[in-house]
Amino acid sequence: MTGRIKRALSLFMAAGLISLAGCSDAAMGTDSLLRPPRATGDKAAIQDIISSEAGGSYNLKYPQKGENRSAITMRNEDTDNEYVLALYSTENDTKLNVSVIVYDKKQWKCLGTYSNNASGVDRVMFYDINGDKKEEILIGWTSYNTTQKSLTAYLMDTDEVYEMSIDETYDELVVFDITDDQSDDIILLSLSTQEKPSVATLLQYSDTDKRPVGKYSLELDSDVISFSNILVGDVAVNTNAEVMNTSSAARAEPVKTSAASGDEGKTSDPSKPAENSEPAEASSKPAENSEPAETSSKPPENSEPAEASSKPPENSEPAEASSKPAENSKSSESSRTESGPPQQSSKESSEEQTSSSDGSKVLVTGSLNKKGIILDCKRNDNTFCTQMIYYDNLNDELTDPLDRTPETGAFTNPTIRTEAIFSRDIDNDGVIEVPAVSQMNASLDENGANVCNLTSWSSFNACENKMSIVKNTVMNLKDGYYFVMPERWVGRVTARSDPETRETSFYLWNSKTASPGDKLLTIFRFNEQQWNENKHAGLILLEISPENSKAIYAGQLFMTNAEDELNLSEKELKSSVFAI
Repeated sequence: MTGRIKRALSLFMAAGLISLAGCSDAAMGTDSLLRPPRATGDKAAIQDIISSEAGGSYNLKYPQKGENRSAITMRNEDTDNEYVLALYSTENDTKLNVSVIVYDKKQWKCLGTYSNNASGVDRVMFYDINGDKKEEILIGWTSYNTTQKSLTAYLMDTDEVYEMSIDETYDELVVFDITDDQSDDIILLSLSTQEKPSVATLLQYSDTDKRPVGKYSLELDSDVISFSNILVGDVAVNTNAEVMNTSSAARAEPVKTSAASGDEGKTSDPSKPAENSEPAEASSKPAENSEPAETSSKPPENSEPAEASSKPPENSEPAEASSKPAENSKSSESSRTESGPPQQSSKESSEEQTSSSDGSKVLVTGSLNKKGIILDCKRNDNTFCTQMIYYDNLNDELTDPLDRTPETGAFTNPTIRTEAIFSRDIDNDGVIEVPAVSQMNASLDENGANVCNLTSWSSFNACENKMSIVKNTVMNLKDGYYFVMPERWVGRVTARSDPETRETSFYLWNSKTASPGDKLLTIFRFNEQQWNENKHAGLILLEISPENSKAIYAGQLFMTNAEDELNLSEKELKSSVFAI
């Protein structure tokens, strides 16, 4: 069976293209009418089945988003579970159809065909959502009368396919194992409407039920109008261990113990974007009943940031808000019918087996990072914020430690910012950091537009309920690079950017006169012609390469006697500038 389906599908699609050669784009559009030519072999068998299910000619329907963009998708090639998924509409019916065609006993047959009252296909995904070690088919559907999408799951059995309808709608969708129970979870993200606030909904399935057996809801910031960047991976450091009773599905009373550093178990790739409409800048992000803690790294005196500019960032047109209500719950709530939350996976932890008083085994796990979702969102006032979603095992709920105070329930997100700066693993430690932006020191008579912002990148410690700054940077979004501020510079150095000359300069900050002092560094951006015409005297070439840019970057160092320890070396400069 090696390569049979791949060859068949390539021939099948080629045949479709040939049949469309005489049709105009205007007449056919994206979902072109396929009038299959006669063929032989596997291609003919698959083609005949689709034609039979459609009752004649049909239009192939292509997913608009996600990794799987084909109207006809082959899965599990060269295995006993080989099958083809076909998406199409017919000439005489406005409904969209999905057919599952399997290879069984040396022949192709249709295992099931289902119709949906949708106008298009949003995305197609394949995940194990019920823990049976086999993939289920997830299809998101679009409709003409709403921006929100619907979702259907299809469970394949030996002789048939079961349709599992999902009542909740979504604006964005993430599927991954957020509860760490060895099966994938569905997380639906819905923007606010006049009737409902924004909400994240987690759905869980079991291998015996064809409906959700667990449902959790978390209210998000309802001022959010679009999700700009979505990331999944390790979102929080979790340095304490938990003790769990493994004699039943229920979790034992947790016991916190000391553990090694939080660097173990970082296996997720935080740069990987979640499945979403627009691939995030590598990426995708809700509110918890937890007050945001103060950062552990406080800038020195006289470094209080001025009020950030309210000028909206470039290229940040708001997305349309959804007009359809989403299922919501004001607090994290569970309606799951199983006997408790899933246990932590032991694959990313240190483990020790002991015996409890009732003779059952107790599993001690430690040094686990929290896996979750990071959402960088655009708000209705043209600002941006970050929301963090993860599953809290101890309280059996979805939570966001960045976004809500327990006393008032009000949103007090410290990450609200005017610049479109998105979360990333800034220090390459495996945990995603979130940005907070403040204006650098400036005198009262300065042009605020040229004053640079300081972006502080923090990671969240889930055990201490505290954000800790890991790096401070100056982000030059227009020129495509950022500069990592040396710790000794924070609060003592300020920066100015000139959009005309494409220069960013760093100065000593004179706290007595509240004004910039001696210059320490200038970073230049040149195009090729400018660089070739420049004499390069005193310039240090910076070897960074922003994506899709032919720009050349260089730095110039200036020595000062006023604060000798703040002088920068050439080696330090070269290791402090990075492409965004």
